[in-house]
Amino acid sequence: MIIGLIGARGTVPTSEIATVSFLIDNKYLFECPSEIVQAFHKFQQQWTRKLNLQKKSRITALGKPTLGKISHIILSHLHFDHWGGLAHIVHRIMLLEKEKRTNEPLSIVIPKDSTSPFQQRMAQIFDESNLNLPLPDDEFFYRLLEIEVGISVRDVLRIIVVDDGESISLDSGYVLSTKKNLHISSGSFSYKLEFMVPKLNVERAKKLGIPFNRTLKRIEKSKGPIKIGDLQVTRSDIFSDNKTVLCYSGDTHVDSKLFSFFDNCHVLIHESTYLTQEEGYHLDSHSDIISLIEEAEKLSNLKILIPIHFSIRYTEEEISNCLSACPKKAYHLVNPIEDIIVQIDSEDNITVLKRSN
Repeated sequence: MIIGLIGARGTVPTSEIATVSFLIDNKYLFECPSEIVQAFHKFQQQWTRKLNLQKKSRITALGKPTLGKISHIILSHLHFDHWGGLAHIVHRIMLLEKEKRTNEPLSIVIPKDSTSPFQQRMAQIFDESNLNLPLPDDEFFYRLLEIEVGISVRDVLRIIVVDDGESISLDSGYVLSTKKNLHISSGSFSYKLEFMVPKLNVERAKKLGIPFNRTLKRIEKSKGPIKIGDLQVTRSDIFSDNKTVLCYSGDTHVDSKLFSFFDNCHVLIHESTYLTQEEGYHLDSHSDIISLIEEAEKLSNLKILIPIHFSIRYTEEEISNCLSACPKKAYHLVNPIEDIIVQIDSEDNITVLKRSN
């Protein structure tokens, strides 16, 4: 799994660091702030510089990230700094990718009831009898985007509404699960993304005399035994499944119930608005680095912790100094202000690449 860190600020971006958004394996974009197109362009430039230094790596094999490669945009809630860039993405699709996206629509994942505040405000402002409110979340969000863009978007977008506790398959090997959090009263979710990778036992396959051709793919996909010569070979004879689990908190404080949902994660991306417990503005709904690190210690499988959503009150230097001063832990504490690419593979090998100057 390769994590591209596009933005790490909370609510308000700076000229250097965008608000929260990150890209998983060049396919799954979490959050879509209003400055996403500009931020993504800067992210691409940084990625390209790193590709030139990473010959024959998995990062190189993944290829340059592009907006056109994104299959899903996953939103934790509908505060503007998390969804305000969608109109820009849809405008781009209409100009450059309409034919492609008609055949392969861009999927947008939103929490159930996340549109309720919009619908309530609309009912207060306009004549509710003419609006037929409330509408299902997906229908309302289609209409909201069509107002933003000024054209029908239903041929190029697929809006997926997920409920608390639900799990959905995204693509082959990826499963997304949800958990309601306490950031706002309704429609605010945290997520778990599980990626299952089949691993071939090469020595076992050779010992069984299995040819290294399309036969391997047949065995991997099969649900029953396949005859190879005089042998009946099953998938489990030569393949095992390796799982990487990434959890994302969305905007919410350190909550023990939420951390039980994160229990088996290898990578945790968690809101960390404040650097210390003493600077306690809104600490009831946002978290601080100290509390986060204390709670993360309880996650036995954790390999990587990525704090995000830093308040604009802090400079980049203050954030970096705070993270550098944190006690060394068994997991990697990533600095999203300085780092841009994080890779963790099925053998738990970890690579962290820094932004270029």
